[in-house]
Amino acid sequence: MDAVTLDRTLAELRPLLVGRYLSKPRLAGASAVVFDVRGSRERWLWLDAGRGTAGVYWLSREAARSLADRSSAAVPGRARQALLHLRKHVDGARVTALARVAGERAVVLEAGDCRLALRLGGSAPALSLVRDGAALGSLGEGPEAWPLPESPEREWERLDPAAFEAAVAAARADGRSLVRAVLAACPGLGPVLARETDGSSASFSALCERLRDASPTLLAGPATGGPTDTWHDADLADPAGVTLAPVTPPGGERSVLRFPSWLEAGALFLAARHRGLEFQRRRRSALDEARRQIRRLEQLETHLGQDLAGLADEGDLRRRAGALLAFARGAEAGRDSIELPDPHDSGRALVIALDPRLGGLANAERLFDKARRVERARHQIDLRLRETRSALRSAREAEALVLEARDARELPGLGEEAGAGDRGDAGVGPRHYLTGRGLSVLVGRNARENHHLTFRVARAEDLWLHARDAPGAHVVLRDNEGRAGADDLREAAEVAAFFSEARGESLVDVHVTRRKHVKPARGGPGRVFVAHSDTLRVMPRDPEGRLRKR
Repeated sequence: MDAVTLDRTLAELRPLLVGRYLSKPRLAGASAVVFDVRGSRERWLWLDAGRGTAGVYWLSREAARSLADRSSAAVPGRARQALLHLRKHVDGARVTALARVAGERAVVLEAGDCRLALRLGGSAPALSLVRDGAALGSLGEGPEAWPLPESPEREWERLDPAAFEAAVAAARADGRSLVRAVLAACPGLGPVLARETDGSSASFSALCERLRDASPTLLAGPATGGPTDTWHDADLADPAGVTLAPVTPPGGERSVLRFPSWLEAGALFLAARHRGLEFQRRRRSALDEARRQIRRLEQLETHLGQDLAGLADEGDLRRRAGALLAFARGAEAGRDSIELPDPHDSGRALVIALDPRLGGLANAERLFDKARRVERARHQIDLRLRETRSALRSAREAEALVLEARDARELPGLGEEAGAGDRGDAGVGPRHYLTGRGLSVLVGRNARENHHLTFRVARAEDLWLHARDAPGAHVVLRDNEGRAGADDLREAAEVAAFFSEARGESLVDVHVTRRKHVKPARGGPGRVFVAHSDTLRVMPRDPEGRLRKR
């Protein structure tokens, strides 16, 4: 928010707030706090110190709750400490004043014997609770917002255009960009309005003239455009996707939405920015996860290929074993090697390494046994390689989906986290497969869904599986009639091993127990305490294309 928007917003908010009492402060993410206002049942006061969202807002109760619930940024200890001070000193306090600091993009709200100082500019926004001249706690990434400077001589309405031009030139001489130089000369303009001037006195005078006819306006970027119900989350993730401004910029590159009140325009702006920022955070997280999986699977593919290339030739081992049976069956122990004719090529001789502790027949059996082991290993590695390549294709497809996503609902697995609350089924739900004998295998997709699957979907006698000592999915094998057999358990355990961080291991230990032996544990959704379990050691196997899918 710029100084003009702040002034108009505070002018509309002041009659609704001054003389009333603030109550029930609560955090809305890491950088914002929300207050009930006594006497205004349907509206909440929202003070925001976040990058790209900093400002003062008057939101409907439903909109504020929705934004607060949607915000999933981690709350630092600094914010939690500030909340304790707010509850102690501001809960129940009467608002006596609300004003912008002259010459700055900063607001001071006086409530009881405290002040809430909100700085929108500077190195980073911050909201500080001040009592007896000292800041008790702060929200936001920036340093404490107290004491706030007052710069009446830099107030946009009072600043002489020639003095503005000189100040901009001095700041540019120090190496600052044009926007930073304009903000140094007139902080109240804010970044959006700072881009409306080239630093000259003439452009500043023209801007000031336009600002005297300010009206609440939202500017949608070229990619955003159109009515609000057509906006895409990906476009709103761009800081230029939607802008709150008091004037319309020259040119027609941006769509213009005008509102009857500054409070209404601010509420829509905050909702749009939250949509964009949350989409950006979740897309980054989904992309990081997809690329982490791709790197891991590419490494696994390389290692499996190396293992395959390093295997001995089982056909050659059998050829040598056959030569021993044909020509040196009764050879005595004590020899390191022997040269014999190739039984499949009479013109070729084979030099065969022997175990000196064994005779000819025992060495032949040893070679046949080694050939069988190599054959089994080749089959297992081939299978793992096919499964790994299938998983790698899926991971690359997931990465492509994330890159192409335009809205939150298009992000893979996003619905499982966002807004699931206690239901746990707000997304696509658990994966569902059938064992070879037709029993259902349910697989959680994330921590919240794991918790829902284990404690709300699974019955007491269902079988519960999870990779031992490794993060991973909760897997439930339905066993309504107690007919789960060894093959069902093995297939479910292979699924649990595959959907865990131990997927790259050749063999994985898997907990197997009845659901009634699993209890919730502290530490968040998905954390459990297992009172009793057995262990199955299995090879991780991708169920796709192997087990039927429901």
